[in-house]
Amino acid sequence: MKRYIFLFPLFVLLVIGCPSGRSGDSGHSGGAPADEGRSSTAQEQIPSSGTSELEKKLGSLGFQIPTEELMAIDFSLRDLSGRETTLSSFAGKVVFLNFWATWCGPCRAEIPSMVQLYAELVDEGFTIVAVNSQELENQVSAFVEEAGMSFPVLLDSSGKVGSAYGVRAIPTTYIIDSRGAIRARMVGTRDWNSPQIISLVRELQP
Repeated sequence: MKRYIFLFPLFVLLVIGCPSGRSGDSGHSGGAPADEGRSSTAQEQIPSSGTSELEKKLGSLGFQIPTEELMAIDFSLRDLSGRETTLSSFAGKVVFLNFWATWCGPCRAEIPSMVQLYAELVDEGFTIVAVNSQELENQVSAFVEEAGMSFPVLLDSSGKVGSAYGVRAIPTTYIIDSRGAIRARMVGTRDWNSPQIISLVRELQP
């Protein structure tokens, strides 16, 4: 996956999402936005509803569609075993790149459906890459085991990857196709294990 800079628009934080960044206390969402200090004058693309049939389907389900082809930014983060994992190592697969944290209620709410979706499609050229936002490894590890998250979980300890992807609220999920192109983004929680989502993933596969 090549390194391309891409920018999406600013979003109002709704009740379905938590402000991105490490929680300032132990019980609820909070912390500074991931992009604090970033220029507010950056030119940002307005998402379109899409023109292809696939894009129209994504748009009808509430996904935001890039106005032009955007390649996912490659990165390298440690997993819970301490191994460095790159996004590009999943080249050839459809990737759900999900930014989340254990303190985020909406993130926790959607994880069971992510676990089910992964189990349904893992043998069909699909993976979920869950990037945790700025939490301690032992805290993340305990939650991952309890939730049965068998897909790759990576630790964005510094928040730099979330910032590079313009994540301002979590959960935020990017759908990346097998070529490494970003096809859509969803800000907020949803039921991922639905017939519509499963069908869309299969349409994106080579």
